[in-house]
Amino acid sequence: MPRSKFIGLMSHATLSAAVLGGAVLCGPVVAATESLTLEGWSREVWDSAKKGETERVFELIDRLQAESDVEELQSLNRQSKLRREHQAKAEQDRDERLAEIRTELQEHIDGNELSMALRSAVELHALSRPEDQERVLASAKVLSLVEEAEADAKNAEANGEWLEAHELFLRLHLLYETDARYKTDIERVSARLAMLRFYAPKKLHEMRDEQRAELGEDPLPPFNSLGESWNGKVSDINRMMVVRALNTAHNSHVDDASMSEMLVKGLRSVQTLATITDLDSVFPGIGDTTRRTRFVALLDAEVAQARAVGPRAGYLDLRQTVDRMLKANASTVKLPNRVILHEFGNGAMSSLDDFSSIIWPDELRRFERSTQGRFTGVGIQISLDEANRLKVVTPLEGTPAQRAGIRRDDIIAAVDGESTLGITLSQAVDLITGDPGTFVTLSVERENEDGLIEVRIARDVIPIYSVKGWKRQGAREDDWDWFIDRDNGIGYVRVTQFSEDTSKEMTRAIRQMKGRSGGLNGLILDLRFNPGGLLDQAVNVANLFVDQGMIVSQHDGNQIMRGSQHARPGFAQLDDIPVVVLINEGSASASEIVAGCLQDYDKAILVGARSFGKGSVQNVYPLDAGSAALKLTTQYYRLPLGRLIHRRTGQGEWGVEPDVTVEMLPGQISEALLLRQDADLSPELAQAEEDDEPAPDPERLLSEGIDPQLEAGLLILQTQTMPRISTTVMLDGPVETGS
Repeated sequence: MPRSKFIGLMSHATLSAAVLGGAVLCGPVVAATESLTLEGWSREVWDSAKKGETERVFELIDRLQAESDVEELQSLNRQSKLRREHQAKAEQDRDERLAEIRTELQEHIDGNELSMALRSAVELHALSRPEDQERVLASAKVLSLVEEAEADAKNAEANGEWLEAHELFLRLHLLYETDARYKTDIERVSARLAMLRFYAPKKLHEMRDEQRAELGEDPLPPFNSLGESWNGKVSDINRMMVVRALNTAHNSHVDDASMSEMLVKGLRSVQTLATITDLDSVFPGIGDTTRRTRFVALLDAEVAQARAVGPRAGYLDLRQTVDRMLKANASTVKLPNRVILHEFGNGAMSSLDDFSSIIWPDELRRFERSTQGRFTGVGIQISLDEANRLKVVTPLEGTPAQRAGIRRDDIIAAVDGESTLGITLSQAVDLITGDPGTFVTLSVERENEDGLIEVRIARDVIPIYSVKGWKRQGAREDDWDWFIDRDNGIGYVRVTQFSEDTSKEMTRAIRQMKGRSGGLNGLILDLRFNPGGLLDQAVNVANLFVDQGMIVSQHDGNQIMRGSQHARPGFAQLDDIPVVVLINEGSASASEIVAGCLQDYDKAILVGARSFGKGSVQNVYPLDAGSAALKLTTQYYRLPLGRLIHRRTGQGEWGVEPDVTVEMLPGQISEALLLRQDADLSPELAQAEEDDEPAPDPERLLSEGIDPQLEAGLLILQTQTMPRISTTVMLDGPVETGS
């Protein structure tokens, strides 16, 4: 059954002195020791978690006393004590860092270092306790800093100092992200930088190098133009591709897109392009003040006309506006039509939501790859090291790169003879990946090896595994120890995204866990930092826990249901064990559907922080015979009890709220992610480079208190999975007595 309003009811045998949550208590507070049956105490912990009583959950666990000869309870006592120690240490670290930040903030203000001062203010706000964050923003020091930084950002933008303006507006936006007061500013400046990056990447590289020199930082590597030709990226764009995309968006967007507003935003985007004088080396017409001024004036007239038409604007207005815009361009700055169409299309789509866009021909392959559970390439994970060199993080087991001898920490100096010095990761991915059966040659630098090693590799389909366990125990990507607590039979599954084979991988993991001696008694499902993916896979995973009923539904802008997905009876394999689901700010879309569904059906306790709030449906419409596509938001998801996940401007409630809220400090998050990344490598690759350092061990997440959300989730599950010992437990401390 869906979540009941009447949870927490307990049998008469649960407590021997007083009911601790199932009824209203009255009477004086006295120091007492209260006895419960173990089963009653366990149930009370779980029911308190269901009701969202975070403090009470840990109070019940922390007050537990047990008979000295019951090892399982003694172990739980030790874990509870360790959690309190970790929590106290984290609070001490927080206070120490807050004191440091306040000092740094004042030093930056005194030194008139606005950007650095803003960075300190952002960290001060993020690290402060929730009840203190509003006071940080309201302090005279921060208000004065914000006023000065905003003025400087606007001045920098007016002077064409795009990087400085972007840096200041970005930090202002991060400081006030909740009310989004600087969202328009950062979007506007980001659009300018995106255009520079697209059409004049070398110019942007030079601007960044100049900025680093002013700050006394090391210069960037020389600019690498490999794969950076804007001509090739826009060569397949045509007028009808854009017109059809925008007309479809106007007719099918979930919030009834305004054609008038789309036209205005599209025209303003073209104006932005025409006024970036740093592009005059690419587009000489922009450098001609007379022609540029004339073009901007003609676009202003088009904007006025689009606004005058208002709600009546439709397909004919779109076509005529595009035609007049192209004609105005031809008589003034003479930019390539496909460039004008590219920026007009991007600008028009920006009037909609953050998840709708035109997928241009040069972007289509990357987009398709992101939605699949496999891609074609050589099978390596890559990054840029401190010197901006292209570095192999790890070759994946059984892939062409691994078979060809590529090793962890190899430096890829060239791809098919072209230097990678100064290359970006997106450039590298585009160059190394390709169609199955084609070849790529990587020139590799390796420690203790002289010269370059030339490795010719045949590209192939590379499977991507989205389901991971607790500890990697073999070379295969799906070779995991699934148990985070073998003694109590508690499994751990982390789903990184919902791709084509996620539910199959999950089913295989369940089968392996259930097949071990002692079986599977409880499960942690970790959905943190899971950005989502395929709806059918989210439904299939939820179906493993929910045997019947609606899992999710889709509704249009008028809140009319347009579709729904239901559990298939007989497919639930985990509906009879306690489950904890971990979520955080990085849990989005499909992961929110799974977590929210399990919460609505009382199939799991959710632990962590509120999810991202991305609960919208995007349909993909092919454009120009499939050479491009339109990704458009057409509906919103609702959970079984009707909750809307999606975060919208002015909406008070969004996302999925955890039952048990557990905060992680920024430093804990980054340390946990790095440790988890290293520990996910196969045992051979995970060996530390220095012999005196141990291999990365995920146990440190618990033993050192690095991941308090995981620690709390495990502790709650351990209260449910202990052997049903016939014993009485004692709760120590003050309790209320009542009638």
